[in-house]
This record gives sequence, structure tokens and C-alpha cells, in this order.
Amino acid sequence: MKTFLRVVGLSFIWLFVWAFFVLYLQPQKIDYINHYIITSLYFLLVIVFLTTVFREQIGKYVDKFTPRDLLAMSLFSLCVVISYHFIELLSDGSVLSEMRYSLPQLLQMDEKFLITKSFEIMFQQTFFMISIYYLFNDNISDYIDMLIFGLYTMIIHIPVLFIDGSVGKILFAVSFFAGVIFSYCINKSKRGFVYSYMVHFGFYVLLSSVFWLGGYKYMLSLI
Repeated sequence: MKTFLRVVGLSFIWLFVWAFFVLYLQPQKIDYINHYIITSLYFLLVIVFLTTVFREQIGKYVDKFTPRDLLAMSLFSLCVVISYHFIELLSDGSVLSEMRYSLPQLLQMDEKFLITKSFEIMFQQTFFMISIYYLFNDNISDYIDMLIFGLYTMIIHIPVLFIDGSVGKILFAVSFFAGVIFSYCINKSKRGFVYSYMVHFGFYVLLSSVFWLGGYKYMLSLI
């Protein structure tokens, strides 16, 4: 019963963070691209809150952050930025400039989005570690735990179904598999947080790549 109440409490934290962003900040024109520094600071404050309150729970899955981890994260970030420029070079420039700002922000290829998204994903991964701490049960198989966590991840992503167009549906559809992958990385390695962060961020870069390298011809009707 205690576990259930804790998970429900965590779910409310998740919903509050997103409700404040969607219902208060976004109407003030504060989002991933406009006033992106404020948005980044918002997610940073949430991260500080979570890491302060749930230090013990997070500590179970995160070892000391080493120079090797910093190098891996730095190289990954560099690859993401290079990927954005590479995609722009290979995509149809006229199409890109014509419809870029009519698209959801995750497809606009604006580098400010990368900064904000990095903080948002860091918040999500921190939240997932805390949730895994309470959801995983030593009495059952790790793989069952991962499937349960995938289901939990899908449930807390239900609100994205209310996003206009099909982007929310895409995010909801992959949330179960993302939860399984993230929980596998986090639970199986003290460096799993770094790996899950990269996988999470890489998904958005891959989605943009597919769209701008020809996929827009087939995906525009879905947005």
C-alpha cells in the first residue's frame, strides 16, 4: 500500500510539472524556443528539487559522475549539434524555410530547442530513476519489473494524447517501449542514467532526421 501511495504521489509531481508548463508558462509564450532560457531554468529547478528530496533513491542508480561520463555526454551533445547541421545541409532548404515554423517545435530544427530539451530530458530521467526505485520489486523478475515500468510510463503519458495533431499519439505509442528501455539501462548499470539520457535525446534527433530527410512527404498529413 505504501508503494502504491508513493507512486501515486510521484505521478502527481509529474502531472504538476507538466501542467504548470503547459497551462501557465506556454500561454506566456515561454516554451522550448521562445524564452528558452526561462524554460531551461524551470526544468533545472525541478531537477534540483528532485535530487534534493530523493537523493537516497537516486543514489541507488547513479555512481559518482566521472570525467569519462562527462566526456561521453559532451561528445554526444556535439554529435547532436552536428546532426542538426548535417540534416539541414541534406534536406530541401526551400521546403525547410517555407514550413519550418508551422511545425511542432520538436521538428523545427531550431538549436534553442536542443538546449531546452536537454534539461527537460534530464528532468524526465531523474524522475524515472525515482519511480524505478519504488516500482521495482525484488521478489519478481527484473524483466517483469521493466514491463510494469513500461506500462507506468505509458499511463503517465496519457495527457500527450491531447496535443493537437498526431505528435502526441506518436509519443504515447513509443512511451511503453521507452519505459522498458530506460528502466533496463538504469537498473542494469551505474552508468545507465547516461545511456538512457542518450537514447531518449537520440529519439528526438532521429525523428527530426526522418522527417527532414524525406519523411515529411509522408508525415505532413499526420501532423
